[in-house]
Amino acid sequence: MPLHLPEPPNGAPDDVRSKLRKFAEEGKFTGKALHGARKEQLDVSTPHQVFTMGLDDVLAGGGVDRARPAGWRYLIEEAGQPIASAETSAGPDGTQEVSQFTEGPFVAATDKAMKIVRKLPKLEAAGFELRLLRIPAVYQMALWLHSAEEDLLVPLEPSSIGKEGKAMPADEFFNDLAELARATSFRAEPD
Repeated sequence: MPLHLPEPPNGAPDDVRSKLRKFAEEGKFTGKALHGARKEQLDVSTPHQVFTMGLDDVLAGGGVDRARPAGWRYLIEEAGQPIASAETSAGPDGTQEVSQFTEGPFVAATDKAMKIVRKLPKLEAAGFELRLLRIPAVYQMALWLHSAEEDLLVPLEPSSIGKEGKAMPADEFFNDLAELARATSFRAEPD
């Protein structure tokens, strides 16, 4: 069974494309890749839901069960090559609105991790839904492969726990992350 890309909220991909084209036409991008891109070759791909966790969630021994939905993410491609990402979040009426366009290391890391993930033997045995887990307090992002049977996490480079591109069972990922979270929490406490 191949990797399952979840169905984003109705109309959201079209809204992202529209905003992307509008920004490109009006020259609003300041990042090098998007600013220099050929607007007629820009498109969005690979929709996946974004989840977030706080430091307190990790310190409390939480796993993916503590992750909260935060929006959707799409890779922005120029002529089929990922160069940026677009994220949406819920607006006042509950519909998804474009909240940011981003360039940076996590875009290339996502593309690299996706190539690794698609070759996993486990992917053939069970269908996994692609998600993204973000834990800002420890500068950690990971692809989250979710199925009814198990959850695997693939740290994206640069990873605060290392192990970039390695599909890890959720409990192993959160054990490594808990050590880092405790160290971060200790440093953050006032004297």
